[in-house]
Amino acid sequence: MTGPTPVVVYGLLLLTVFLLGMLTLRLATKARQQQRAIEQLTEALRRSHEYAEQQKHKLERRSEVESVKDEFISTVSHELRTPLTSIRGALGLLPALVGDVDPKAQNLLRIASSNTERLIRLINDILDLERMESGRAPLKLRRCSIQDLAREAVDTMAPMAEGGGLRIELVCRAPRETIYFDADPDRILQVLTNLLSNAIKFSPVGTVVTVQIDSDINSVLLKVVDRGRGIPADKLEAVFGRFHQVEASDASKKGGTGLGLAISRRIVEMHGGRLWVESEIGQGSVFQFTLPVEVAAQAQAKAS
Repeated sequence: MTGPTPVVVYGLLLLTVFLLGMLTLRLATKARQQQRAIEQLTEALRRSHEYAEQQKHKLERRSEVESVKDEFISTVSHELRTPLTSIRGALGLLPALVGDVDPKAQNLLRIASSNTERLIRLINDILDLERMESGRAPLKLRRCSIQDLAREAVDTMAPMAEGGGLRIELVCRAPRETIYFDADPDRILQVLTNLLSNAIKFSPVGTVVTVQIDSDINSVLLKVVDRGRGIPADKLEAVFGRFHQVEASDASKKGGTGLGLAISRRIVEMHGGRLWVESEIGQGSVFQFTLPVEVAAQAQAKAS
């Protein structure tokens, strides 16, 4: 038996070399692809790291700015409140000291007193919000009746409503046994009077502002319903921002500090609840909040 001829052997060698060459080429191509993938991944990781560092620096700068801003607001507010309180006292004594004055002087005195009171309210609101956001305004929790608090708020705001040609109506739809909940009564009363004050300011003469109470075994729900001009859909959330006014002229026409809703939302959130508004232009607004019957553990910790 004879072995393979030289031609066959040569052909096999050529085939082997060809196959090895193809394999080498394929491996080299795959290696280049993997290298490019590694380079792309490395570049993506580098960019991701740079972006993370940029965001970190931005957050650090923002935190520093917020800290400086809060310190500035607190310092300025404290420095302003004392002299303003003295000015208010002096303005209150002036009529008794100078006796009868002409109408023009009386009007100037009234304007000075009114603006002094407004500045004091603004400073107190700024300090109040700053204390709550920094955790230096703990809740003083006890068992409360949402109906009793709502009645107290209605009685407190009734003179303002009557002065504006309005009336306030209280409607309690909650079963008697479900109106009790854990809360800081002074803070919840602050929320109620803020919401009623806004409703009265923006309601037409002759209309009714309604306070509605609902509840179940887990939460209480309170609504303040007005028949005012309403709030545009794109501003339903913005009204809870600091110093926000629906219209630029509201600050001068309606008064107020522009912090009432921001403070109210913060108080409700501290209790573990939620405050929001629903509104329709020309039909009025419904500011409403829910509060848990039992304050959550994290709120209890803040309250202690």
